[in-house]
Amino acid sequence: MATLATASHRSWAGTLERLWWRRGAVFQRLAVWALMLLFLLPIVWAVSASLKTRVELYQALPSLLPGNPTLANYAFAIQRMPAFLQQFQNSLIVAIGATILQVVCASLAGYAFARLRFPGRDLIFFTMVMFIFVPRAGGLIAQYELMSFLGLRNSLFGLILAFTAGIAVPCFIMRQTFLNIPSVFEEAAMIDGCNRWQAFWRIIAPMGTGGMVVVGLFEFIRVWGEFLFTFTMLDRRELYTLGIGIVMTWADSNVLEGEFSTYGTQCAGYLMYAAPVIIFYILLQKWFIRGLTEGLKL
Repeated sequence: MATLATASHRSWAGTLERLWWRRGAVFQRLAVWALMLLFLLPIVWAVSASLKTRVELYQALPSLLPGNPTLANYAFAIQRMPAFLQQFQNSLIVAIGATILQVVCASLAGYAFARLRFPGRDLIFFTMVMFIFVPRAGGLIAQYELMSFLGLRNSLFGLILAFTAGIAVPCFIMRQTFLNIPSVFEEAAMIDGCNRWQAFWRIIAPMGTGGMVVVGLFEFIRVWGEFLFTFTMLDRRELYTLGIGIVMTWADSNVLEGEFSTYGTQCAGYLMYAAPVIIFYILLQKWFIRGLTEGLKL
């Protein structure tokens, strides 16, 4: 009888414990959903506003969803930005060029810091990591003078090189990625006759693809959304990126005319500006999560 009572008590205790953890899981899910709605609400409102007319935007009781959706705000935004396609092309050139160079340079530097032994390796690496905490705007004047001295101002190629120079965070990510790859793969390749470069290119680099995707995605988002540095280094309007073009367009008082010249038009412009980043992330989401879960374990 005592044994049965003990077993029954344990069964009830286990049931209560499972119910308690299940209730905790429900609370966690509710909290996640609440946070998600909190962060997504401004985006949903921006999308909704971009599909509304002036009358619908400024009605007494605004609605979250548009009653009569229209793409006129997008057409109006493009119409008021005659250089939209050129600026979009400039943004793509700078963002893609800087991303490719950043991934290549960060991969090579990260591999060197992870695998090679040379004097001052750790000192150089940790000194470079310390520059992460230095705000870029603090050295903007010095960078302006340096870019002018090198003849890289008013140049998309100069912007690509300048953005590629910010290699501290990407190098840290790639170093951690390569440190988590066992060295036995590299040693086996070198035993089979590969030199250091062949072992990196054929064995180690493909295994570090997840980390490269993380670096590439971070760099693309950073460069695509950069405004202050880009605006400082460019004077010629034909070289403006899309972010600068949108801000300069809405700063013009002549734009604030017409049936669709509301903040809904601005929402349409900014959504078109954010679309490439969203698409880029969706296409690389699988590799991005893989890089965070596998290659970045400290």
